[in-house]
Amino acid sequence: MNHHITVQGKDTIINIREATLTDIDNLVELNTKWQLPVLNGDTQKGFVGAAFSKEFFELLIERSEVIVAYNDNQMVGYMLSVNHSDAGLLKVHKEEAEKLKANGTLLSTDNVAVGIQTAVELDYHGTGLISIIRNEFRDLLRSRYQYFFTTISKENIRSFTSATKFGWKLVGENEHYHYLILTV
Repeated sequence: MNHHITVQGKDTIINIREATLTDIDNLVELNTKWQLPVLNGDTQKGFVGAAFSKEFFELLIERSEVIVAYNDNQMVGYMLSVNHSDAGLLKVHKEEAEKLKANGTLLSTDNVAVGIQTAVELDYHGTGLISIIRNEFRDLLRSRYQYFFTTISKENIRSFTSATKFGWKLVGENEHYHYLILTV
């Protein structure tokens, strides 16, 4: 779906759609660009906590769990969910989602998408693109999930501020992460 946003004072058309296999190289490139080692520890503009390979993105695309945003031929953003793995922090996501069901915050029958990750090119920060991507992603997954669950590093102040402004609700934390849910 095409959306009009203003980028650096210029009206820009952004196409947001479900990812296909032809997007994999661009997904890996944008994911890599926002990794902490690449950012040399500069967390002010945000970062992503998980690095994904071409094979991993291929599986997410097959599962219809990734959307992409393009300005002409340049990928400028993506959003994804990782529900097929219990590796690392994803295990924590699933455990915390189960705790929310057990304590009555969520219904026991609610389906929760975990491992939510968003990356947007720096020039597109502050344009509203992140909110548009989030809404499109909700539309993609609405028939399968009632909630999204994610963790945001306490060092990632920009991402936490953006998420809570959008409507993500803080439902817990530990010394390193905020735990958040969003109604799909």
